[in-house]
Amino acid sequence: MKKALLLLFLFTSGITFCQSKEYSGIVKVKSDKTPLPGVNVVIKGTKIGTKTDFDGYFKISVPDSLNILSFSFLGFQTLEYKLETEKKIEVFLKEDCNIDWFDERHIGFYLNSGVVNNPVGGLIHFSFTPNYNWPTIKTGISYQTNLKENKFLNAYLNFHHLFVSCDFNADINTALRNLEYDNNIELTAYSVETSLNFNRFNAIVGLSTIDYNKTSENENINSIGPTFGLGTWIGQPFLMSISAKTTIYKNLSEYHAEIKKQYKGIYGFLKYYKVNDFNELSLGIGIELSY
Repeated sequence: MKKALLLLFLFTSGITFCQSKEYSGIVKVKSDKTPLPGVNVVIKGTKIGTKTDFDGYFKISVPDSLNILSFSFLGFQTLEYKLETEKKIEVFLKEDCNIDWFDERHIGFYLNSGVVNNPVGGLIHFSFTPNYNWPTIKTGISYQTNLKENKFLNAYLNFHHLFVSCDFNADINTALRNLEYDNNIELTAYSVETSLNFNRFNAIVGLSTIDYNKTSENENINSIGPTFGLGTWIGQPFLMSISAKTTIYKNLSEYHAEIKKQYKGIYGFLKYYKVNDFNELSLGIGIELSY
């Protein structure tokens, strides 16, 4: 009698342990919602699996003790899907991406002319990547003058392609601006900004500090202010980037706008800068060489 009870217990325990649920569903491409055949569907932690059929459908029995399915296919990001009470599921896979940055080893030389106040100038740009685990480091300096009392210097050090994914990456940009104008205005400003890049659009947020002196009005402004801006990249056939940003200080605002155009190995830009009574529209043309 005891043996019979023991066998019955082991038999019922085995049935309970081996209980499973049947799941079915369809796998689609996220971008265009088309069915995806041949996708590997595997119960996570096991070798139990199946493939989607020609129309993207699948069926699989999953033990009650497990609840995660892994979906994988060449050229797509692997997705882990947690099973709930719903027995029919719809899964969307995102296309994988291999990102190649073409700006990581550049040297650029530009002629830079201010239309309003500083007709003579130039810009030198240099970018490099210390190794594949580092962001691209971009640095450069521009200088404009009227060969007399006006001087406008802009130096920058940027770290590009941080936190990279297929749809998002971020940059950290730092800059120093120094201006002397008409023996009347002197300005020194420092800024740190983050550019959050979503596909072809980017949002700019940051913080700047400025020391602004205007002799004629005995005006001195020393202030810290937030920076906000937007930008976009326009692809073929224009190959053009556009950005605009502003920094709001106490009793003072600073404005920047830039359009940069590429044509083969030749680059051109149009920049606008304004702070209080000073403004400058700058035109530049130059080359950027890979090394």
